[in-house]
Amino acid sequence: MSASVLAVPQPVAARPISPVPAETLSRGALADPDASLGPDWAGSKDQLVAGAGDRSGFHLFVARERDAFAWSNLTTLNAGLPDVGNWTGSVCVTGSGKRAVAVYAPTSYSNKPELATKGAYVAVVDLTNGKVVPLKERVQLAYYNPSCGAGERVLVTRPTDVDQQTTEVIAIDAAAGKVTSTVRLAGQFTNAAPAAEGDYGILRGGLHRLRAGKLTKLADPGGQPFAVRVTAAGAVDVLTVDEAKPGVEARASAHRYDGRRHTVLGTGRATGLELVGLSGGRNALVGDIAGIRRHPADLVLLKAGDKTRVASREGHLLLMSASPAETGQADRRTRLDVTVRATRSGRESRHTVTTTPKAPADVAAPRAGRRQAPSAQITGEVITNPFFRPTCAVPRNDIRRQVLQPSANQVEWAVDLAVQGKLTVSRPANYLKTGGPAYTPQGLFPLPSGPRVPAQVMLAVLAQETNMAQASWHAAPGDGGNPLVSDYYGSRSSSSWGWDYIDYDSSDCGYGISQVTDGMTWDSTKWTEAERVAISSDYAANIAAGLRILVEKFNQVQSLGISVNTNDPRYIENWFLAVWGYNSGVHPQGEPGANGNYGLGWFNNPANPSYPANRTPFLRINTDDASHPSDWSYPERIMGWAEVPQWQWIDPVTKYSKPLFGSSSNQLSLPSRYQFCGAANNCSPFGDNSGCDESCWWHGSTSWASEAAPLSTEKLVYAVGSAEPAVKAVYPKRCTPFSASGALVVDDLKDSSINPLGCAGQSWGGKFTLRLGSPAGDGNSFYADIDVHQLGAGYLGHMWFTHSVDDSDAPLHQVVGTWTPNIRSGIKSWDIVVHLPSHGANETAAEYLIQPGIGIYNDPRDQERTCVVNQDSATQGADRWVSLGRHTLGPRARVQLSNRITGANGEVDIAWDAMAFVPATGTAKSCGTAW
Repeated sequence: MSASVLAVPQPVAARPISPVPAETLSRGALADPDASLGPDWAGSKDQLVAGAGDRSGFHLFVARERDAFAWSNLTTLNAGLPDVGNWTGSVCVTGSGKRAVAVYAPTSYSNKPELATKGAYVAVVDLTNGKVVPLKERVQLAYYNPSCGAGERVLVTRPTDVDQQTTEVIAIDAAAGKVTSTVRLAGQFTNAAPAAEGDYGILRGGLHRLRAGKLTKLADPGGQPFAVRVTAAGAVDVLTVDEAKPGVEARASAHRYDGRRHTVLGTGRATGLELVGLSGGRNALVGDIAGIRRHPADLVLLKAGDKTRVASREGHLLLMSASPAETGQADRRTRLDVTVRATRSGRESRHTVTTTPKAPADVAAPRAGRRQAPSAQITGEVITNPFFRPTCAVPRNDIRRQVLQPSANQVEWAVDLAVQGKLTVSRPANYLKTGGPAYTPQGLFPLPSGPRVPAQVMLAVLAQETNMAQASWHAAPGDGGNPLVSDYYGSRSSSSWGWDYIDYDSSDCGYGISQVTDGMTWDSTKWTEAERVAISSDYAANIAAGLRILVEKFNQVQSLGISVNTNDPRYIENWFLAVWGYNSGVHPQGEPGANGNYGLGWFNNPANPSYPANRTPFLRINTDDASHPSDWSYPERIMGWAEVPQWQWIDPVTKYSKPLFGSSSNQLSLPSRYQFCGAANNCSPFGDNSGCDESCWWHGSTSWASEAAPLSTEKLVYAVGSAEPAVKAVYPKRCTPFSASGALVVDDLKDSSINPLGCAGQSWGGKFTLRLGSPAGDGNSFYADIDVHQLGAGYLGHMWFTHSVDDSDAPLHQVVGTWTPNIRSGIKSWDIVVHLPSHGANETAAEYLIQPGIGIYNDPRDQERTCVVNQDSATQGADRWVSLGRHTLGPRARVQLSNRITGANGEVDIAWDAMAFVPATGTAKSCGTAW
């Protein structure tokens, strides 16, 4: 152990600031690099690599010191999964600094125990050119995955089951881009750390070495470990958190095991100390380092006031937070709100980073699967896919199953009335054009006998499950769209990579705002067809059905004699166990395969080391917590959303109400990490320092508060009898039909009145068809089937869209739309105009192919011609009609639009809306001009 040497670089004398280009500043570069970083920054090799997710995928960013730490988007990872909401993940950099390994998944996977434990994707990324090597392994979405060390060997882990009674440790050779070994261990092995002479990790609270498939216990650090890293010299650094004693703040302890002895180096605030890796096989303690009494030369100390997410390779820059800002529709660039700290000067900088997006690069080549779908087509109505029947009962892209996206005020209204059993608003027959009978939400789904759910508990569940969305995430409040369905095609929960085949057998079928799953498969008899349609299409009916499930979980917990505090359901905190069961189930005594365990499973126990021991209450300190929700158990997240109301992504101002807090601090009273450990589940967090383990299923009673202590109750905004509020639509509804003498209007629906917005129909002046695949009917066209969407935007409230793809992707993703007007006879001039929606279309080079259809041999008028149109209407702010020019057309005339565009990256929306063929009069308008 060497003498303590302060490793934080000392400030240098300021000198004139080196110029930084404006474009570099817009990417988050430090405006004063000389003062912040020191005079040698321009020649530095230091770099910071970080990840952040949004709706397009998990973005990997790199910021290099020689560029004043300007950010660039290295690549975007999304496994080819469309329509899954936001993404989350973690990334680490290998010892050479040349490669990164990312573990990532849709944020919604954190709500599904099966997917959270073994559903996340893994990819190796070259930091010099952004090349991505996807791996077929699916692993746990956990804060300690992936783990890089001093070399190119990287570890990831996954439990073999939800209750984590065995663990697989997977070794990756990042340089070769492949898995080299998989070792299965008994017990929950966390915080795996690679090293040359053997790997390390934590099992039941103890530090163990893994060598040749065998575990050897080395030390008992005490408390709950949450970070393990190995230096190039083979020393192992560990951070632990000791449970706070009454009136004493919890502390984090830094430990080192050097192969001979275990030494405590000092302590810091439990939530203020992090362990990160640096270049050269060094480690760094970051944050509250004042209490670190000594440290070896290969353990650097970096001071910071707040929690650190990432450190640069040399430790010159710390990333404190990074969360997606609103994405600009016009330029399709990625924006992040970022806070960084320069360690030399201690200066912090807050700014919005603007970067150019990168095409998703982690989709593997397709291969045959057992459920391949044939070519689908839309004949003015629905996508047909007859080869195999989907497992989920209510199909996507069915025009009779469109869903109106609610706004936050409507959701709060429905919840406030539903918890009182008064959600009895009348839904008339054919509501939302579904063709069903009349009903009331709680007429279909009445509350069962049991406790009344506090409104903020149900609102929190909806916030966590779906961000309060009933329709697809493509639909803004006020839009129609497809039903929101969890894992409709089934490939997410399979062992395959991405969407390379459809596996309906593994579909999840969670529908709508509260993700109702039970009874939503086509062969289930739990609900009638009308009830299933209501669950999928009507947010109020879905809330009524979801509320029933929550009440049932409270009842099941009570039936096992499990309780918290005084068990009074009026108090929000007393629903902690019910929402635990809502997510991962309530297990009765004698359940097969449970080995005598019963009650509430280990997965959601706050003591589970899958969640970092140094975490603060969800959302209490930083709303950026929502970008990595898998760091908290599900009931902790629900309590967080009850305390800190959700906002809709499109309208940050709209939030539901906070509860009536019982404390002056306006916070909920939350249980400790070890609240659900004790004799009831053979859990001993302190005595022998073994910690809770995978067998600690909770089935006892405990208390951390009472009515005499501060507990919180619901706050209602809407009284019984309140009328359903109008939707706060983001985009105005436009139902004005096209009007021109003799015009043939070919809408994308045969019956334009079939839209949930209430727009009247119009006579169909021809035929519209979408065909998928290249060529149409090719067996690979199931790719396009997955990425075609209907949206309640555009002409008379309906359009179709997908994403533009490069020629090389056409066999998998091509979609071609064809408008054929009913020109009965004769050859004459027509003006062709196309409708462009106010949103949902961003392609700037949509190439419309006009085929005159005259049918006369060698007639020059019969030559095909094109008109390239900028569909990006974000800068226009309204629906509009655009001319495709004046053309001589015959009885076989048609216009086609393909999503096949050279150089397209799969991120830009291209839409098919209405088209009008108008007998030519007056002056012709040229291609691309407003009509």
